[in-house]
Amino acid sequence: MIHRDLILPVPVLLIDDQVEASQNLSHILQNFGYPKEVLLCSPSLANAVLMVQQHLPNLVFINLQSWSKAQIDFIQNLKLFRKDTLIVAVLPSSMPKQLLQAIHLGISAYVFSDQSATGMQNQIRTILRGGSPLDGNLANEILACEQSIVAHGHSLALSKTEHEILALSGQGLPSQQVAANLNASEQLVHGYVKSIYRKIMNADDAMCCFS
Repeated sequence: MIHRDLILPVPVLLIDDQVEASQNLSHILQNFGYPKEVLLCSPSLANAVLMVQQHLPNLVFINLQSWSKAQIDFIQNLKLFRKDTLIVAVLPSSMPKQLLQAIHLGISAYVFSDQSATGMQNQIRTILRGGSPLDGNLANEILACEQSIVAHGHSLALSKTEHEILALSGQGLPSQQVAANLNASEQLVHGYVKSIYRKIMNADDAMCCFS
């Protein structure tokens, strides 16, 4: 099946020590039109570093379930070496604090590993359309973080619309309903979410919530 509305950056690097998880993700990406030969898999960060240097991937999926210092260092170094590479975190939905920290480190989007295959496909479709998903728990984590930042005399400089999107998403509304409430397209909402993530990524390291 051809998905003409999708952007397919290549090559793709999948970093996961669970072979089955990598295979499942690879299968989803192939269903979206990726040739198998452009999907590279690495079971370790050490091997992933070599593959980044050799293949210069434009899209990287990294499993962050263990949330280790080595993973943090890898993301930071990758953003220095390949600042335009799209990094997607793969982790359980029960890790909103770590996900927020990962966004600050430089990831652009995420896929929840503890959901159905259909749910993963929907999140990946959003990413390949140029947007970013926004889970309710993450939205509330961002709002709580911003309140703490403001209390310390700083700001994430979120716009009124970005606040509305976070508030509606925090209530558990899906992106389609958020868009309907704002009388906007779903694509525009996903664009605002990307803007929110960029502001978090560019926030000062000294701000709370990000360590």
